[in-house]
Formats: sequence, C-alpha cells, structure tokens
Amino acid sequence: MKIILKNLLLPAALVVGVAGTATAQKDAKSKSASKAKALSGMTKLPSGLEYKIVKKGDGVRKAANGDHAEMFIHVYLDDSVIFDSRTMYNATRPVPVTVQDPKANGDLMEGFKLLAAGDSALFLVPVDSMLKGGAQPMPGMKQGKNQKMRYEVQVVSVRTEEEETRYNQEMAAKQKGIDEQLLQEYFAKNGIKPKKTASGLYYTVSKEGTGPTPKTGQMLSVNYTGKLMNGNVFDSNTDSAFKHMEPFKLPIGKGQVIKGWDEGLMLINKGAKATLYIPSTLAYGSQDRSPQIPANSILIFDVEVLDIEAGPEQPAQRDPAEQANIDDKLLQDYFKKNNIKATKTASGLYYTITQKGLGPTAAKGKKVTMNYTGKTLDGKLFDSNVDPKFNHVSPFTFTLGVGQVIKGWDEGVQLLQLGSKGSFFIPSGLAYGPSAMGSAIAANSVLIFDVEVVGID
Repeated sequence: MKIILKNLLLPAALVVGVAGTATAQKDAKSKSASKAKALSGMTKLPSGLEYKIVKKGDGVRKAANGDHAEMFIHVYLDDSVIFDSRTMYNATRPVPVTVQDPKANGDLMEGFKLLAAGDSALFLVPVDSMLKGGAQPMPGMKQGKNQKMRYEVQVVSVRTEEEETRYNQEMAAKQKGIDEQLLQEYFAKNGIKPKKTASGLYYTVSKEGTGPTPKTGQMLSVNYTGKLMNGNVFDSNTDSAFKHMEPFKLPIGKGQVIKGWDEGLMLINKGAKATLYIPSTLAYGSQDRSPQIPANSILIFDVEVLDIEAGPEQPAQRDPAEQANIDDKLLQDYFKKNNIKATKTASGLYYTITQKGLGPTAAKGKKVTMNYTGKTLDGKLFDSNVDPKFNHVSPFTFTLGVGQVIKGWDEGVQLLQLGSKGSFFIPSGLAYGPSAMGSAIAANSVLIFDVEVVGID
C-alpha cells in the first residue's frame, strides 16, 4: 500500500459512473440516498471531528497511545476516491497504524482511540481544519465551503507494544519454519546442495576466490542480481534494464544491508561468485518492500565479490559528548553563514520544513517512501535519487524506526507528514559516527539531506 501524492485523486467519473444516461442518473440518486443514510446519526467532537460507529466488533479494549493497530481504510473527498487500501498491491493486508495523540483539530488519531478490534467506523474531517492545521492543499479541496474528508475504517486488530513484540516474535518463528520448507522444496526441485549457516541462511559457491574472507568494516565492491523463488528478477547492477550498472560498494557487517547479505558476503572472498538463499527473516520480514518484493519473500542473490578494501584508517575516537559539541559548533557556523533558522531536537538533530504535508506525521513501523539528496557541509553531493548522475532515480522506500537507515533519518522522518519537504542537518553521532563511508563520506561527517515524503504506508 503505497500512497503516492500524484495518484491520490481519482476522477469522479470512475467512482459514480458515466453521466448522461438514465441508468447513470438512477445510480447516482441511489448512491446519494445511500450516502445520506450512512452519514446520518454522526457524533461531533469539540475538535470538529465527526464519527459514527457503524459496527461493533468483539474487541473490548479501545486503542491507546503507543498501540499498534491494523485497519482497512477507504478515503473520499466529496465523491472522489482518494485512497482505498483494499485496491493496493498488498490489498489483502490491513494498514499498520501506530496510535498517537492528535496533533491538530480533526486529527484521525482522536477517532482511532474510540475504536477496538473488529469495529467499523465512519469519520468526517473538515477540510478547513486540515488546511488551518498546516496540511498541504490537494486538488479538489475548497477552503470555506464546509467540505469534509470522509474516512471509512475497519479495525482488524489492536495490540500493545508488548503484545506487538510477542506477536512479531511468534510470526517470525512460524515464518522461519515455512521458509525452511519452501527452500528445501526449491533445492530438491532444482538439484541444489547448498551449505547452511546457524541463522538459516543457505549459500553455494560457483567460483572460488583468493585470499581471506572480509572482516567487519571493510569495504566490499560487489556485482549482484536479486530474484524471487519464482525467478522474477527485482534488482541487478549487471542488467541495464535496472539502470545502475556500477559496482555496489558497502561496508560489510555494519547493518547497511539486509542481514542475509551482511552474513553471506562475509563467507566468500575476493573474486568469488556465489548464490545466497535468504529466508524472509534475514531479508525484509513481514514488510512489503515493493510490489516486486511482497511480505515474507525468500530472496535469492547471485553475487560476485569484485574487491575487498582494507577500509580507511579510522581516526582516534573522541568522547561522544566532545564530538557532539564539535558537530554542533560546525552546524551553528553553517546556519549563520547561510542564514538558516533550524529547529533542534533533544538528540542534537536539526531540521527545517519548507513545505508542510497532509495528515499525521509518519510513525515508527510505517513504510515511508522518500525522495532525497545528501551532501556534506562543504556542499559536496554524495547521493541522490532525484539526480540522474547517481543512476537510481526511483523513490526510496524503507520501514521507519527499525534501524534500516541512520538514526538521523529514523528520527527526522517521524517529524514529517505525507507531502512534506524539508532538510535534515545530522550530526555525525546520528549518522555514521567515526566510520568513513568510502571516499565520499569521511569519518565524523555532519550530513545534510534535502528530503520529500512521497509515500506513507
């Protein structure tokens, strides 16, 4: 379920049919009557949010702060469909929502706290309240016209943080057994006899390399092709169709890639070619990575280790508090020189927002899709998914708050809404710290990212 701004508004004709015929007019009247009936009996809260419990479920405890809910959501503006979770590529799966305090009048979080597992509800949010709260105007929104967004919500589950952790552990253990069976069937069908590690990773080596295997922190240069068990290729840096033909470089063992890569690549040496068979628990787990990589996907990677660099010599590590003070001084000088007024968080992260977004801020556990450009304090660009020279111009998707990105991103993105644009000014302690990331990012680098939130799942 990817919410992309440019796809939010569907033409009304797709919703209410083709006007101009007797049948269409009859259908329109019928739908109008049904809508009026559905909207009768609404309760209005002091914030302006209106709600109606359409159906009570079996759940007893209502959602509270920090709870993890799953729900199907259908959103309308007038009679146009804005979003329908049941029509997305993972339509059989409900949307994960972390319940929080409402941040503005009409915030749906206030309504979610009225619901328990199994409940179905209808919410109306005044467009004027949304716009006054800083939401980005959408096509079709009309201020001062008493217009309302309509949300139809069906709650599937509500779990506390403790219950969510236990549930995820149980699901992971169950999935591990499923993955093992699928892999054994795949090996038997294809006549493959791989080696297995203690974690459940399988691998084969088709070409032996030379020298020792890599050590944690060394930089690897790798060619790869990734595919699913059905043979569908989802990424490659040796296939021109994916438009990034340069070798992929990574610091091994630093959590910059999925666990199956961090473990598997440390088993093979320079010049080696191998295939990694990665169970979903060592890949992206229960999260849909994209339409090409559904939840609980076993991934197969053909890899070749082109080079193993000793890794840049690391400077003597300073006390973290001392480094934080150095970084803050550098940032203050940068802000003064460039006339920037940034907001500082308790962690030392600074940020600015140049365009406010729509709805609640992104929450931990959500899958967020971003556009970004990263640079160092001296203005040198080191990565971007909107600049063609970096050869990957597709939006970047990751799960928020689970360590898939640097700490500055995990914190900063949770301050943004769908459609927000801004900049993160990230001290080294919230970036890569004393570790250098190749030649582009030196040790103890302060990083700047210009970002845009284009999707929240």
